[in-house]
Amino acid sequence: MESAGMVIQNAPELAQHGNVEGRRAVLQILEAGLQEADPYGNVRKLVRVEGGRLIVGHKDLPERLGRGPLVFDLSSVGHIYVIGGGKAAHRQAKALEDALGDLITEGHVNAKKGDTVQLRRIGVTLAGHPIPDEDSVAGASQIVDIARRARKGDIVFHSESGGGSALLTLPAPGVTLQDLRDVNRILYFECGATMWDTNAVRNMLTLLRSREPRHVGEATYIQVSTDERPPGLRVPAAGRDYTNRLGAASYAYARDVLKRYRCWDRMPEAVRTFLNAADPQYWPLAPQEWEQNPWYYFRVMGPEYMLEAALRKGEVLGINTTVLVSSLSDVEARPAAETLAYIGQEVELFGRPMKPPAALLCGGELLVTVGPAKGSGGRNQEFVLSAATRIAGSKRIVVASVDSDGADGPTDMAGGIVDGHTMERAAAADLDVFAELTEHNAGAVLRRLGDSISTGIQGTNVQDLRVV
Repeated sequence: MESAGMVIQNAPELAQHGNVEGRRAVLQILEAGLQEADPYGNVRKLVRVEGGRLIVGHKDLPERLGRGPLVFDLSSVGHIYVIGGGKAAHRQAKALEDALGDLITEGHVNAKKGDTVQLRRIGVTLAGHPIPDEDSVAGASQIVDIARRARKGDIVFHSESGGGSALLTLPAPGVTLQDLRDVNRILYFECGATMWDTNAVRNMLTLLRSREPRHVGEATYIQVSTDERPPGLRVPAAGRDYTNRLGAASYAYARDVLKRYRCWDRMPEAVRTFLNAADPQYWPLAPQEWEQNPWYYFRVMGPEYMLEAALRKGEVLGINTTVLVSSLSDVEARPAAETLAYIGQEVELFGRPMKPPAALLCGGELLVTVGPAKGSGGRNQEFVLSAATRIAGSKRIVVASVDSDGADGPTDMAGGIVDGHTMERAAAADLDVFAELTEHNAGAVLRRLGDSISTGIQGTNVQDLRVV
């Protein structure tokens, strides 16, 4: 396989061992999906300058509140600012910079460390993710300073995506960066909270993240967003939809989350104090605020683009391909992998629910509750290595999984790929796969076997792509 111009940088090496034919097909399907996850093209489609007018809107990218497209006479526009943060914020800001050029007065975005700075007019801070760091705070402070300069007649573009909860960390009064780091570590990594539940807590503890419009005064605020969720998907948290909880109820829900995961008493005292106070000046935005102000939201990218591209590629390859689940999320990686491996065996042995050759696609974001384990890896790497234990000996099944942002968990690998030969190869390398999975050390195993997928930071965030 050629690697020049491809997202998957080590595709040729990954297809040199094991089930070579199957690996090549799966890698092509992954590549097609990852290529389509880039938000740049859709932002260029959304924002354009024509005949002295700034146009924001496109028939293929409907605006959530039904008010678009927006048309501005540039002779009447004051300053144009670009702010933002998230895994896709940098790439979206690049599209805005290319579309608007020197019309941009000033801007700043926070991107994930490991990314390569692409912007000239807009400042960039490379910040910590998934654990926020001092750069997350420093960059967020610059973003707020710029937003507060905006006045009536100005336009503020907010480039936003998942990942912003860490990258746009600006602690609330009385709460420190270390407090927020502890919340993230305990709740998400050690207790296995879903991302939605984790955000329900940590977003209450910052001055950004769902509060950015309040900083722009009477300026026109336009949010450009890459959404992690497929269109129309509701995100319940333990049977309750926290996105509909506003005001004091949002703080009550955050407290409920911490108690439900049995870590309320482990939280820093400042966190418990702030959540108990539920100060109204820090409440999340209410719907009426959007209705009463010149604030607009445009969704430019979501997982459906990635999944549909992968589906089309599978069909072009002559493979019976289907999207099994658009968002397989909030369940542990290991049992999810074993379940999908069993489905793969059903296809292989009995030709159901599909006739082989077949490819089953899944999106979403799984969980890995690490507890005190100190292994190296992420949810995608744990998923594929767990699947390898169930497909051992198969001559036809290949399983791969990647994070669309290019970094699986706290690693520099995007994910991994395995097949029916993986367990045999691991044994020959004197690797105890079951013991390593117990320590959540899938990343180290896959690296040793040459089965880690490398893409580099991708500038997007539409969760994961899994192929069986």
